[in-house]
Amino acid sequence: MKIIANIKLKQSSEAGRENPVYSGYRPTFRWEGDRISDCVITILEGNSIKPGDHAKVEIKILHPKKIEGITTVDHFSITEGSRVVATGSISEIQLHPFKTGDLVLYNKEDAEVLELSKIFGIEKAKIKILKNGQILDTKIDQLEEQFSLYSDSKISFLAIAAKIKGEMANQSMLAPLESNIVPLPHQILALEKVMAGQFLRFLIADEVGMGKTIETGLILKELKLRGIAKRTLIVVPKSAMGQWQQEMKKHFNELFHIYDTDYINTLSRTFSRLDMDNEINLFTQHNQIIVSMDALKPIETRQGWSKQKVEEHNRYRIQSVLEAEFDLLVIDECHKVGGSSTQVGRFQMADVLCNAIPNVLLLSATPHRGKSDHFRRILQLLNADAFAGEGMPTIPELESYVVRTEKRQAIDYNGKKLFNQRHTYKIEVPLDAIKHKKQKLLYEEVTKYVVEGFNLAQQTKNNSYGFVMILFQRMMSSSTQAILDAMQKRANRLSGERQEVNKENIISNMEEFGFEGQMEMDFEQKIFSMVEETQANYDTELSILQGLIRNAKDCLDQETDAKVEYLLAKLSEVKRKENNPETKFLIFTEFTSTQFMLKKILEQKGGYVCEAINGSMDFDERVNALKQFKEGAQVLICTDAAGESLNMQFAHIVINYDMPWNPMVLEQRIGRVDRIGQSYEVQAFNMMLDNSVDKRVYEVIEEKLNQILNQLGIDKTADVLDSTLEREQINRLYLTSLLNPAKFEQESSSWLEDIKYKLRDYKSTEGALPTMDSKDIKAEKVDAIKHSPLPKWLENLTKNYLQTKGIAYKSLLDGIKFKFPGHKEGIYTFNIKESVNNPIPEPISLQHEFIQSMLIDAIPFTESQQIPIVKLKQGNSTAGQWSLWNLEVKNQFETSQIIQPIFISSEGENFSAFAQNIWDKLIQENDFFDCIGVLTVDESKKIFNTISKKSESFLQAKYEEFETNLLGNTDKIKSNKEKSFSFQEKQMHRIGIENIKQSRLNRLYQEKEQWENNFVTSKQIVPNLTCLLMINIVNE
Repeated sequence: MKIIANIKLKQSSEAGRENPVYSGYRPTFRWEGDRISDCVITILEGNSIKPGDHAKVEIKILHPKKIEGITTVDHFSITEGSRVVATGSISEIQLHPFKTGDLVLYNKEDAEVLELSKIFGIEKAKIKILKNGQILDTKIDQLEEQFSLYSDSKISFLAIAAKIKGEMANQSMLAPLESNIVPLPHQILALEKVMAGQFLRFLIADEVGMGKTIETGLILKELKLRGIAKRTLIVVPKSAMGQWQQEMKKHFNELFHIYDTDYINTLSRTFSRLDMDNEINLFTQHNQIIVSMDALKPIETRQGWSKQKVEEHNRYRIQSVLEAEFDLLVIDECHKVGGSSTQVGRFQMADVLCNAIPNVLLLSATPHRGKSDHFRRILQLLNADAFAGEGMPTIPELESYVVRTEKRQAIDYNGKKLFNQRHTYKIEVPLDAIKHKKQKLLYEEVTKYVVEGFNLAQQTKNNSYGFVMILFQRMMSSSTQAILDAMQKRANRLSGERQEVNKENIISNMEEFGFEGQMEMDFEQKIFSMVEETQANYDTELSILQGLIRNAKDCLDQETDAKVEYLLAKLSEVKRKENNPETKFLIFTEFTSTQFMLKKILEQKGGYVCEAINGSMDFDERVNALKQFKEGAQVLICTDAAGESLNMQFAHIVINYDMPWNPMVLEQRIGRVDRIGQSYEVQAFNMMLDNSVDKRVYEVIEEKLNQILNQLGIDKTADVLDSTLEREQINRLYLTSLLNPAKFEQESSSWLEDIKYKLRDYKSTEGALPTMDSKDIKAEKVDAIKHSPLPKWLENLTKNYLQTKGIAYKSLLDGIKFKFPGHKEGIYTFNIKESVNNPIPEPISLQHEFIQSMLIDAIPFTESQQIPIVKLKQGNSTAGQWSLWNLEVKNQFETSQIIQPIFISSEGENFSAFAQNIWDKLIQENDFFDCIGVLTVDESKKIFNTISKKSESFLQAKYEEFETNLLGNTDKIKSNKEKSFSFQEKQMHRIGIENIKQSRLNRLYQEKEQWENNFVTSKQIVPNLTCLLMINIVNE
């Protein structure tokens, strides 16, 4: 309802108003005492009504039903609360006030009336929804007056929305702002280098522990924000799949689905049974997938399989991936796919994937490993032509493909080194001749049993039996409980059915014995290549075992295990030195029997709260145990198999209760705590029995090897050891120490010389990779990331949007509670990083659907809209028009954009600093201004056109700058595009499956032809200048 009336504004002496009122004034309309409605007043003659003046006005009644029956002979009053500020008489009443061109609300969406009509007595309107341009027919009574368009909250909402859009247009990197972490300087540099590359095909070669997973997540997030990557495949070692999934979800809120061997087998069996024309591709079921290397690699033959079955196996794996058309490929630990030649299955898998997927990230701490041929094979996965040839590539050749930061160059935002000093201590546990008499005797008897068993295995060429014997020796070094359990299981097996000797049975035996060391994860096929179905003298062995079992039981019954005794004393000593009774200890063992024994004794005798992680637990169970360790438990007892890929930098004391054979396993254990985020100096205690096999070997592979590393200046924590130390040679050292101690010194000296030669070779190529320095990152970029105002902007945007829409919200300690249109009520937070530790509020980031919907709602300001009148609360201010303008200068290839505030005073002067200051305060301050009305339609249109022309003049220089830059980039874009087509064509020619290759090539040729045809018109530059908001500032 719209009323035309004459009113008189009462003066302050009559208990009226002190200040004038303007169009847009929103008081209360009162008739017959208690008949009231909210209303909006528009002044029809002049700009304002001063106290004591009469004026003709238009009054929009917002709740018409509350004053039904009112007539032109009635009088009314205008009130503010209970105070009457004006009285008036009615001259005209319009029940349906809408006309063509009016801006209205339809279901709380901004809309424009295009046409009014009446049919069968029903009044209706054709409207256009401004947000999406949708045309609708609706009844008149479904439309609402646009009375809330220029509320304080709507002005703030539009100002904040413009600011966010401006940041999105100008911010070079958005991923750091959208992640649940604050990336470190070297990680930001890595992201920038990758995103600035001509082709997104890179080797990320940061040293171990530098956060390659985080860098990958940042790149993935950035590619998604830019619309480049919608489908991503991550290929990782099996043991790392769960960790990758967890890291992507925790830090980047990206959900990945794990496709392990069992899952692929299940789906492939299901799909193969389906009778349909178009076979389902299992790798198209999800857009973000993690798969293990070995689950994906193709096979040529398999024992007992027909050619058809082999083809079916490959079809549901590598071929399905090729047909699934992923946008981004990530291969973790890519040095494992380099292989010894191009014929290795893992390399063939990587080669065909890298040829088919356009964007590739390869991850490895030591991709070159001192071997140029191996390194070139990895680099050829990125660009086969660029890295053809022999020898180590030069740094200039690698610069465009390699991202690397070394530990010694890594710093935090305060310039402090990321990695603290590490301390390693050797603990020799003595077996006292009296106190541990039975244990000492048992150790000697088991050693004799092992030596005789191994010699028998060599005579019969039964390598697998010899391996079990060595395993027994390691169990003896671990604990009496471990060797007892293993001997009992071995005796039971010998007493029962004889078992065929093969790889599967040996692995089964090792699992049964409770061995969870590295060797179960990385058996070499050749260990089993000579296995024969021979049997040792089972009866003799059984008799020996029964005697050893009795002695082991006596040890447990009558003596305290020497290593456990020493461990309890060491834990107490460390707690005293740390001056912290809550010090956390991470204990590693290779055997589950030892693990269970330690947990029981530490809890019962030491009073510790303990958690355990082993290979029988699934990933979620391990993560839960790790959480308990972090939040309350003092001790975590972990096996190597279970501890892999879990980060534990909240602890800093590592106890290696069992010594692994490979020193790199020792480094991996300590690396669980010696990571980015470690606040203390890590202490590692390596336990071994005095005068044992372990002690002799440790002195060589730890102490003497350390001397060589120090001489050559090589960091022991580098993964170079993993490529330099060959497992077979270390095994031989252990065997010599066990079987022929007299020859051990000669054997170890020979081994050290060989290692020294290899390390010199590595040292000569150590500088072969281009590196980045964290110090190169600029201070202002650091501040922009660490102290980004974006979360606060998003919160203010949301609150003002809700107020504009009339939606209630409630502020809570951990967020705000509201019901967004079309969704259920929920609790939401804008602090993405803190939301990691609080699962209750849903985090809202820039990419959240709520924010995207709000930004779409921030429609441009047009000449048909009435300009709101604003009074600043900072005292007298310059009068004039403040506006926000979005300048876009673009062609089909590139867009340059700026959102510019402009203030033009009443005298026609442009005050740029004042314009920016107003924008900043509209965004940051809640009580900066009052919206006191709107200008008339005619006056608004006149001012809008005047300001538009002046703004275009002021932005002329910026337009010319953008135009020059775009024209300069056009030739470069054309050249890069031609190179890209050429590169893609070469890559596609390498696809081994003919029909897929031809399909991809045909599409590429069509795309190239279309691009060349469109280039001339596509390079034409088109400017666009749009007003986002305009207000009229008064100083009365």
